[in-house]
Amino acid sequence: MAGEAHAFILHGDINGYAHEGVTQRGLLLTSLSSKRDVVAVFSLGRGITFPVPSMRDAAQRLLGMEASGGQAVNPLTAALAGITGGESDDDPFAGARRPTAALELLERLLLAPGAKGKVAVILDGADLISAHLSVGKGAMSPDDRTVLSTLRYWATDRDIASTDNPIFLFSRELADVHADLREATSGYKAIEIAMPKREQRVAFVEWYLANRAEEGQPIALDGITTDEIGTLTAGLSLRHIEDILLLGAQSGVSRELVKARKDAIIASDYTEVAEMIEPIPDEMFGGQQRLRQWAQDEVIDPLRQGRVNDAPKGVLLVGPPGSGKTFFVKWLAGAVGFNAVALRSENILGGIVGESERKLKTFFNFVRSLAPCLVFMDELDQSDMSRRGNGSGNPVASNLFNQMLQFMSDETLRGKVIMLFATNRPDLIDTALMRFGRMDAIIPVLLPDEAERAAIIAAQARSQGAAITDRAVATLAAATNKYSAADLGGIIRKARTLARREGSAAITPELAARAMSLIRPNSPATADYYTLLAVNACNDAELLPPEYAGLLADRAALQEQIAAAEPQTAPKAEGPRRSREF
Repeated sequence: MAGEAHAFILHGDINGYAHEGVTQRGLLLTSLSSKRDVVAVFSLGRGITFPVPSMRDAAQRLLGMEASGGQAVNPLTAALAGITGGESDDDPFAGARRPTAALELLERLLLAPGAKGKVAVILDGADLISAHLSVGKGAMSPDDRTVLSTLRYWATDRDIASTDNPIFLFSRELADVHADLREATSGYKAIEIAMPKREQRVAFVEWYLANRAEEGQPIALDGITTDEIGTLTAGLSLRHIEDILLLGAQSGVSRELVKARKDAIIASDYTEVAEMIEPIPDEMFGGQQRLRQWAQDEVIDPLRQGRVNDAPKGVLLVGPPGSGKTFFVKWLAGAVGFNAVALRSENILGGIVGESERKLKTFFNFVRSLAPCLVFMDELDQSDMSRRGNGSGNPVASNLFNQMLQFMSDETLRGKVIMLFATNRPDLIDTALMRFGRMDAIIPVLLPDEAERAAIIAAQARSQGAAITDRAVATLAAATNKYSAADLGGIIRKARTLARREGSAAITPELAARAMSLIRPNSPATADYYTLLAVNACNDAELLPPEYAGLLADRAALQEQIAAAEPQTAPKAEGPRRSREF
C-alpha cells in the first residue's frame, strides 16, 4: 500500500462477507492487526474503538498517556470476532465522539513519535463523517468544514504519508463521499469491493451447507444444485445468499425460493432504479420470425458458443406501439438464459444536486454485478437523458447522457451486458447514442402480417388460458390488417369474456367477429407513420422485410413519405442534431 498511496476509500460490498464466515471488515482488521500495533476505528455511532483492548493501551502509550491496563487478547482472533476494547473513565478515546475531536486525536496518533508503521485508522461511514456530497461547502457548518479540511489534509500531507500509517474511509457508495475527497488530486485512492463472482458464490454455498451439516443442522436442496444457486444469485452479496439458505433451512432451498428472495432483495435495495424482468416461455411469444432469427444468429448462438466479440452491446428496437418490443425482450431473457433488468428511468432524475448521477451510477454498478445480463429501457424517446436535455435545457440530463455513453462504450462488457432500448419515435433520440459501437443493431419491430397475426392470436389465447378454434384464428388474422400484437391481445380478452358470458367452451368465429366489432384500436390510423419512422432509423437493410428494404436507397423520398403520413397530434422532432462523436 505504501508504494501507491497511504489514504484509501473502500466502497461497494463493504458490509458483506469476503469468503466463508469472514466479513470484509473482519478481513481488513485481521490483515491490519497482524502488521500494526494499533488499529483505530471511528464511526459517528460508536466514536473511537479498537479491535482489541491491548490496542487501546498501545495507542495511549504512543500518545504519552498512562495505559488503562486492559487485558491482552490475541489480536487476530479478536479482529475476526469483532471484539471492541473496554473504556475507562480516564480514557481519552472514550470522550472523543464528535468528529472534530476524534479526528484531532487520531491525527495526533498518526504523527506520534514512534508511531511510524504501527498505526492504521479506519473511518466507518465516511459519507456521514465527511458530509454528504449534496452539501456545498458554503452551506456546511464550521465543524463540517473542519472535518472535510482535515480529511483532505491527511491524504496530501507529506509528514503523514511518511509515517507509513494507512487511512481507510468506508462508504457503500463512492458517490456519497464528498466530491473533494473523490477528486484525482485528493490523495485518496478509491478501491471498489466488488460483489462476489459466480465461482465465489458457489464456493460460499458449498462451504455454508457443509458447515451446517457438520453442526447437525443440514439444509436440504429441493431440485436445485449449488452451481445453479451460484448462477441464480448473480448480483447478490454473500450475506444475501446466507439469508436465502437460512430461509430454506425448514423446507429446503428451491429455485422458487431463490428467485422470490432475490427479487425481494433487489426490490428493497434498488427499487428506485431497477426492476427485474420476468422471462416468458417460447410458446407465449407468437410471430416475429425475422426478429427471432436475428436473436438466434446474433445473440443466442454467439453467447452459447463463446463468441462474445460477435454479440451486440446495444440494440434499439423501433416500431409502432404495441408491436411486441417489450415482449421480445422478455422472450430473449428466457431464450438466452441471462438475468434481465429494466432501468426505471422515470425515477432517475432527482431534485438534489448530484442525486441523479448517483442513482444512474448505482444502477450501472448493479448491472455489472448481475452480468451476464440484459438491460432494458422502454420508451427511450420519453427520457430527457436520451436527448442530452435538448429542448428542456436540463444540464443534469446531459450528464446522465454522457454517463450512459461511457457505459455503453466499455468494450469489457461485450458479451456480458447487452443493452436493449425500445422506442416508437427514433427521430427524437440523439444521434450520438445511435451510432455503431453503441447501437450495434437498430431493428424495426413492425406490425405483423397475416401469418404472424395468426401465430400471435394463438399465442395470446394460450397465455390467457382461452381455447380458440382454428377458424376463429383465421377469421381474426384475415380481418386485422395493421393491428398490433397488443391490439390482438385486447381482442382475445374481449372474445374470452364473451365466450364466458355465453357459456362457450372456446372462442368461435362468431365470437371473434363480435369482439373485433367492439374493440376499435387507433393503431391502423398511425401504422404507416410509425412504420416509416422505424424503417428510416434502421441501419442495416438486411433487418428489414424485403418490401421495405428498398426504401433506404432514397432517404429523401422516404422523408417525404414520413411527412405525408404524420398524424396531426404527433410530437414534432427538433430538427437535425449535430452530435460530436464520443
